[in-house]
Amino acid sequence: MMKAGYGAYKGAQTETKDQGKLILVTYDIAIKHAKLALEVFDDKKKIEERAKHIFKIQDALEELQIALNMDAGGEIAANLFQLYTYMYNVTVEANIRTDKTKIEEVLQYLETLREAWAQANLKSKAESAPELNLENAAV
Repeated sequence: MMKAGYGAYKGAQTETKDQGKLILVTYDIAIKHAKLALEVFDDKKKIEERAKHIFKIQDALEELQIALNMDAGGEIAANLFQLYTYMYNVTVEANIRTDKTKIEEVLQYLETLREAWAQANLKSKAESAPELNLENAAV
């Protein structure tokens, strides 16, 4: 009984985490695995390792697609969905054709998008923070 309650608590805690932070973490995972894939890309003895890293990139891209709120996001969400789909397809092609430049391309997109999300997340937090009235503050 106690374990079931703790599991429900942990699940609720995870579900209510800051969505913006979770998106940034997902970008970080994709970027990390893109870099790791590039490190072993040319090593013929590490083809399986390279493929595992590419699969992790693909998993992250799928998570980013799932996280999109298509109703609230409108055209931006639709464009991001298409871009994530494009990047996913490029990673598939990179793996099949053993084309390192495709992973480099995806990495550039991921880093640019991650930076944009970080900026948007900071702006959103700043806008939702209560204003401080410093006129009556005691120093």
